[in-house]
Amino acid sequence: MRKKFFFLLLSFCFASSITAQKVGLVLSGGGASGLAHIGLIMALEEENIPIDYITGTSAGALVGAMYASGIPPSIIRKYVLQEEFILMANGELSADKQFLLREKTRDASMLNIPFSLDREVFSLLPTNFITPSYFDFEMFRIFGITSAAVNNDFDELFVPFRCVAADIQSKQAIVFKNEKLNAAVRASMTFPFYVNPIRINGRLLFDGGLYNNFPVNVLMEEFKPDFIIGSNVTNVTSKPKEDDLISQLNAIMVIPTEFSLPSEKGIIIRPEMDVSTFDFQKAVDAINAGYEATMAQMDEIKRNIKRRVDPLELQEKRNQFTNRINDLSISEIRASSLSGKPMDFVEKSIQRDSLASPINFEEFSKRYFRVYAAPQIKYLYPTIENKSDSLHKIHIDVTKQKPLVFRAGGHFSSRPVNTGYLGLTYLGMSEGAIAAHLESYFGKFYGATSLRLDFDVPSIYPFRVTPYLTRNRWDYFRSFSTFFEETQPSFLVQNEFYYGIDLQFPLGNTWKASADFRSVRLQDEYYQSGDFSNADTTDLTSFHGQTFIARVSKNTLNRKQWANKGKFVDFQMRYIQGREQSLSGSTAPIEYDVRRSHQWLSASAEGQAYFFNSSKFHLGIYGKGVFNSQSLFANYTASLLMINEFAPLEDARTFFFEEYRAPQYVGGGLNFVYSFSNRFDLRLDPYFFQPFRRIVRRDGGEFGYSDLFVRGTFMAAGSLIYHSPIGPLRFTMNYFPEQENAFVAQLSFGYVLFNDRAVR
Repeated sequence: MRKKFFFLLLSFCFASSITAQKVGLVLSGGGASGLAHIGLIMALEEENIPIDYITGTSAGALVGAMYASGIPPSIIRKYVLQEEFILMANGELSADKQFLLREKTRDASMLNIPFSLDREVFSLLPTNFITPSYFDFEMFRIFGITSAAVNNDFDELFVPFRCVAADIQSKQAIVFKNEKLNAAVRASMTFPFYVNPIRINGRLLFDGGLYNNFPVNVLMEEFKPDFIIGSNVTNVTSKPKEDDLISQLNAIMVIPTEFSLPSEKGIIIRPEMDVSTFDFQKAVDAINAGYEATMAQMDEIKRNIKRRVDPLELQEKRNQFTNRINDLSISEIRASSLSGKPMDFVEKSIQRDSLASPINFEEFSKRYFRVYAAPQIKYLYPTIENKSDSLHKIHIDVTKQKPLVFRAGGHFSSRPVNTGYLGLTYLGMSEGAIAAHLESYFGKFYGATSLRLDFDVPSIYPFRVTPYLTRNRWDYFRSFSTFFEETQPSFLVQNEFYYGIDLQFPLGNTWKASADFRSVRLQDEYYQSGDFSNADTTDLTSFHGQTFIARVSKNTLNRKQWANKGKFVDFQMRYIQGREQSLSGSTAPIEYDVRRSHQWLSASAEGQAYFFNSSKFHLGIYGKGVFNSQSLFANYTASLLMINEFAPLEDARTFFFEEYRAPQYVGGGLNFVYSFSNRFDLRLDPYFFQPFRRIVRRDGGEFGYSDLFVRGTFMAAGSLIYHSPIGPLRFTMNYFPEQENAFVAQLSFGYVLFNDRAVR
């Protein structure tokens, strides 16, 4: 009897020791390679190994915090494999987060330098390579409401958790255990110069890996586990390289970390993979490496950890935790600058007033990114707190953009169409937001000046009011005298001056509608004969009038030009009325002085969509249709100059082609793009142009409309393009079959972009 009792007592004590056995998990930093931690956790759960505590740094903080927030490893894996995660890591926005209304009109800028007159020149240097707007919002979405539900107490999470950041002023690691979870994880992941740092409790914080990349000491001090599983994805043997800035920064700033565990209380798993710091596209490789490395050491793990977790009990515990988290219901928004000054524009753009009905997460997300799109805002950082059991308060830290932005760029080509671009923008924000843009294009082929004032009204239903003034000048003679030696017209200068006001309204985030009223003054100087000398005078056609433009457009293309993803749609209806005055020059076939009034309608529909996208191949389709009721002007050339051109190829806009102009036409083509990498594309763009009828020249100086459905024609281009960080470098071979020199090759750098035409 005594032996039986002793055996039962011994069994009870042994079982108690197994039950009490606590397991801690330490996750190192490592950027994209840190996604291997997901595979490790998947393997541990698959084998029913308990995880009682987690500490992490940088990428380890992200993965650890997601698991500690009750997110199953399978869902974490699915999340990091989404395209949105890659966009987030690269500082880009998904299409539904963009806001077309507040995007600046496309220009040829390649360098954008914000500055302030009261700052030193060194403040012009950027402090971050990407803008982490999407990343910060995702941290808010994933961790914000969870943190509020546990009153920012990391011990109350699904798994007690700690993470580490670096205070570079005091040169010490900061351990978070009572803080807003999204802020703590964000601070821990702030790689210097890649993303901007944030302040927590007055401290400017950076990546925890700078001072403690393997926080096993934090785990021991905070939780005192019985056994530790460490996941180390840091390449401690890497050396700085001459052409690798990241490796140099690591060598300068990172204090060496001791990747070891005390005595025999743990095991370190070191996944082997070829995944660099920012190579997030290799997420699958990293996860698989973490899983395989863990399974390879699973027998040893099981020998040391006798306790097991029942999957059903684990799921029940997870359900109980997640059921504590209420859906986001926002009853109050407060936005302020770092100095504490209220930011009324931000608050009023998200919530009408404090008495308005609470808004849900979906509505908050839409309004938040609409505000973020304002050029006056450099950076937003949201945090959350409970107001009651069901209502939440959001606070948004606002960093304003510097008040002045200098822009430079242009198009520099082996053909004589070189054009420089300079721009200066003033940005102001108080209750409303204003952006004043002064721009200039200069070159032999194209010159222009413009002034635009964008007024954004603070409202949950935003709209923009833009008065503007523009002067354009195209000179095809000096650029194309050789090309037009045997064609008409051989000499052409176009001048435009117009001013007006544009009212724009959003139709969702990626659509907008506008109503544009403008007054125009046009003047075209041209010869109607190729036989002229310097003593000859040009024909002159001027047009003074007004136009109203109603427009609906969508744009999610991923680049200003030569995109390979996204969609573009543009519908326009124009009413034009005004008075023509045409005077003959010395080479005109007949002398004339024509003064007449015109009014007409012009409707167009244009669209482009890349509907097939793989990692290497992209296929797009383009189409445009135009209907124009314009009456004929005084002569053939004057009439041709006033109607629409078909120019889907960027370089076609630098030529004056008669064969691609018609009052009514349809045209379209395909876009074949092969991407060697994210920045290096090979593309082929064939198009076909089909006019319904043309304006044609007849014998004796007569001209008029052709018969319906005249013969169409082609154009095409093949390009090799490197999309550098500041602009595209390309070699292009264009094909225009009706020209004497059908093939036109060019090497160029920059964007082929001009101001809007006045009426054409």
